[in-house]
Order: sequence, then C-alpha cells, then structure tokens
Amino acid sequence: MVIYGEYLFAENFIAGLLLILLTGKVAGYMPSAARALAAAVLCGLSGFIIFLPVGSLMSAAVRIGAGAACAAAAFGLRNILKTSAILLVLTFLSGGAAMAILLWRQEPVISHQGIIYMDAVTYLWLLFSGILAFGLTYWFVRLIRGRAGDLAARGRVCLVIDGKPFYFRAFVDSGNQLREPLTDKPVVLIDKRGAEKLPFKVYDLPQRYRVIPYKAVGVDKGSLDGLRTDMIMFRHHRIEEAYVAFYQGTFGDFEVLLNRDFLEGGLLQDV
Repeated sequence: MVIYGEYLFAENFIAGLLLILLTGKVAGYMPSAARALAAAVLCGLSGFIIFLPVGSLMSAAVRIGAGAACAAAAFGLRNILKTSAILLVLTFLSGGAAMAILLWRQEPVISHQGIIYMDAVTYLWLLFSGILAFGLTYWFVRLIRGRAGDLAARGRVCLVIDGKPFYFRAFVDSGNQLREPLTDKPVVLIDKRGAEKLPFKVYDLPQRYRVIPYKAVGVDKGSLDGLRTDMIMFRHHRIEEAYVAFYQGTFGDFEVLLNRDFLEGGLLQDV
C-alpha cells in the first residue's frame, strides 16, 4: 500500500481537532480557536511517527509525548497531566469507534507504530467517520459521567457556623444559582429537618443574619432567612463565608441543597 502524506496528515488533523474539542468539553475549559487549530496541526504531524525506525516501546513513548505536546498546545501547561490523560483515553475510545466504522465499510486500513492509515479514502468520508466517532465517544462519556456525576453530587456537607461544624446529607442542585446580593457569595438551602439539628435559631445570631431574596418559577419574588457561615465544605470544595438560607419545607432524602458552585467542571456541570 502506498502511503500519501496529505491523507496521513488530514486523517490525524481532523481526528486531533475533534479530540481536542471533546477533551475541552470533558475537562471543563475549551481552548481558543487558535490554540485548537495549533494542537490539531501537531496531531496531524504526529501521524508521521509511522515512518520512525523505532521499536514498539520507543514508539509508544513518542506517541505519549506527542499527545502531551498537543494537550499543552491546546490548554497550556496548567493541568497538563489531567488534559493529557483525558486526551489519551478519548483517543483510545474514538480510535476504536473509528476502526469499527472503517471495518464495517471494509476500507483498506494498515496500522504501524500505533498509527492508523486508510488508503484511497475521500475527505468527505473521513470527516463523516470522524464526526460519527466523535459523537459515539461523546455519548459514551456523557453516559459514564452522568452516572458518576449523580453519585458525586451526593454526600455529606459540613457547615461551619460560629466556629462549630454541623454535618448534613446534601445534594448539589444545578438549578440552585442563589447568591447573597451584597457579597455575591453562593447560598445553600437547609430544610426544616436540618434546621432542627442546629442548637440555635436563625435570629440568635444577629451579626450573621441576612435576608436572602429569590425568584422562582411561578413566584414573582420572595425572601428567606439566612445566616453567614464561616465556611461550607463539600468533598474537595471549600467556600468561605457562604450563606445558608432556611427553607420551611423538606428535600426528601436530603437536608441541604447545595449551590451549583459545588459542582465539578466539565461534563458533570453541563449534563
């Protein structure tokens, strides 16, 4: 089989661009257009690893280094381990999906040094295959992260008020964007069952008391009694001087509804 350099570059450029965009979606920060294109060019050039006269171990090291370089070009050096790992995993997933599509079409394919090359494939079909593989991979990532995100959104929250910690069953509500208007600090909601566990009433701490205004569907406006906390801790999140507002109803299995500020980034926040 004759290998055409323009095909090799185009295949890896298109696949790299789609993978960079998907990596940004998963990681929670999208690259600029210029960075994404620069990274895609590096991905395109990385396809020429197929011509290097090196063994399998060295080839794997070179491919991992090339992936890290692509991630750095797209997202910078900050969080380089995270973005490189995500890009690598997504490359395996989408590569498997693309290979399945090509084998189904019985396209002539060769693989050497971990690089896949397709002979006599049209750019239109290449683009279609890339987008389809991208879509399948994105759907799979959403499925996994959606289930993991549901578990990650549940847990035990610690409200530190007046120097004392109080623990409650909590759930991160992505629809809760409530904020204290003067400080713009996030507001979490505690139901009446959680409030009954506190050794004080809301009016017992006048120096911490705030009226928290809100708007809701079907309600023009309203207000809740609130208190300024020392801090709120949920998993690795720690927000100082956030507010807790007292809700007179209940939240089912949970006592506290957390603000969306406690969500992870990326797909977990958007799904």
